[in-house]
Amino acid sequence: MNQFRKIAAIALLAAAPGISSAFTVYDDFGAFPDATWAGSGIPNDAVAASKQIIDGDTTIRIAMNATGRFSNPQLANNGAGVFYAGPGSNCGIASDPVGCPSGTQGALWNWNYFIDITSGSGKVLADYQIDIWYDFNPAGPTACCVPGTGRINVTNALLFSNPTSTLQQGSENLLFAYLAANAPPVITAPGGLFNPNALGNYQFAITVSSGGFPLDSVAMEVQVVPVPAAVWLFGSALGLMGVIRRRARA
Repeated sequence: MNQFRKIAAIALLAAAPGISSAFTVYDDFGAFPDATWAGSGIPNDAVAASKQIIDGDTTIRIAMNATGRFSNPQLANNGAGVFYAGPGSNCGIASDPVGCPSGTQGALWNWNYFIDITSGSGKVLADYQIDIWYDFNPAGPTACCVPGTGRINVTNALLFSNPTSTLQQGSENLLFAYLAANAPPVITAPGGLFNPNALGNYQFAITVSSGGFPLDSVAMEVQVVPVPAAVWLFGSALGLMGVIRRRARA
């Protein structure tokens, strides 16, 4: 998707937050080996990623995906930026299936982000305005730039903690308490609380701009569906892969 189409798509999302169809924005969807999500063993084989070359010698890459938290089942996806998760919450650690240490409970799935920059002129991430958007509303796409959207101002966070950073990545969970609390100038909470048992659509995006001019964006969706439906979606995907392989051998 070229940059002007991506910017127009983000603008459309902001203008129509009540739509219920999937909203995704990316250049490529597939394996993204450079992303570890600042963890160990977190899958990076199904990732929505965008890349933009700025000022001729600066490249910014942004990427997102969603994965099962710790030992919870991995998420199916539609191959186009939409992930399917089951409802519920736990600590996600197989050795502690009954209870969780204080503060470690989470939804069964995490959402992950990756942002990096390479520049021949020495520019760093904090030279641009970078924001991560998220929502608690299962009713439909509200991930970018509208009231009620959660925002992490990555640039402000970097100016406080690591102004020369060229790489930021992490794995988050909508049940993490800090995502529900305003912490200016870094976090603008979406309002209300995330319900891990609610079925519906949750939107996530990263935007990059400079001087108020949009430069790049990526967006994905997590659909929380009943567990049997999630299993069916995964099984259907495996079945389709089998059909394709059989046809390829024929």
